[in-house]
Amino acid sequence: MLLIPAIDLFAGRVVRLTQGDYQRLEVYHDDPLIVAKQLEEEGAPMLHVVDLEGARAGEPRNFPSVASIVKSVRIPVQVGGGIRTLEVLRRYLDLGVAFPVVGSVVVKDPETFAEMLKVGGERLTVSLDVRDGVLAVSGWTEGTSLRASDLARELHERGVTRFILTDVTRDGTLEGVDGESIRRFIEDSGVSVIVAGGVRGIEDILLLQTIPGVSGVILGKVLYTGRVSFREILERAGGRQC
Repeated sequence: MLLIPAIDLFAGRVVRLTQGDYQRLEVYHDDPLIVAKQLEEEGAPMLHVVDLEGARAGEPRNFPSVASIVKSVRIPVQVGGGIRTLEVLRRYLDLGVAFPVVGSVVVKDPETFAEMLKVGGERLTVSLDVRDGVLAVSGWTEGTSLRASDLARELHERGVTRFILTDVTRDGTLEGVDGESIRRFIEDSGVSVIVAGGVRGIEDILLLQTIPGVSGVILGKVLYTGRVSFREILERAGGRQC
C-alpha cells in the first residue's frame, strides 16, 4: 500500500481545509517547495498536490507552485484541482506530472472527459469525493445525486484504473477513517482505491492495510499538526514504492 503525503495549495501556500470548507482554512507553510523536498527526503514514494483554488475556480490558480515542485523533486507527483479541459490536462502532462487527477469534469462534461481518457490513458486518475456515499463536485462545494460506487464501476468498464476515494465529511478532521464504508465501496464498485480523508495516525494506516482493494492512502493534516512525521509513519507502517 502506497503512503502518499499531500500538499494542498492556496495562494501559493501550503494549507489544509476541514471537511472541504474553504472558510476553515489553515496555513501550515509559506513555501510548498520546502515542504515537498522535506517529504521527499523523509522517504515519500510520491506526492499528492492539490490546487484548492483551482478546484473551486475550475482552472489552475497555483500552476507556478505546482511547476516548481514537479521540476525539483525526483519522485512522481500526482496533481489535481482545476483540470477540466484538454488544454490544461496536456499542460500538466507536458510539465511532467505523473498522474493528473480529475473530478468534476467526469460528471459535468462527459464528452471532454472521454477525450481526456484518450490522452491521459492509465495515468488519468479519477477523484471520487464522497459525502455519505454520494458524489460531491466543484471543490466539494456542490452535491450530486450520483452514487460514487456506481460511477466508479462504470468508469472502470470504460478503462479508468486509478481512483481516489475521499470521505469529505472526515477530511481534515483527524477523526479516523471509516473502514466499513471503504470496504463496502470497494465491494460494490469492484475497483481498487487510494483512500483519503480522516487519517489520524498509524492505527488508521494499519487498518487500511487489512482491506483488500486499498492500494494507497493520502496523508494530509496528520503530517502537519506535529502528531507524527512521514518518516515515522513509513518506519512503523511500511509501504511499497511506486
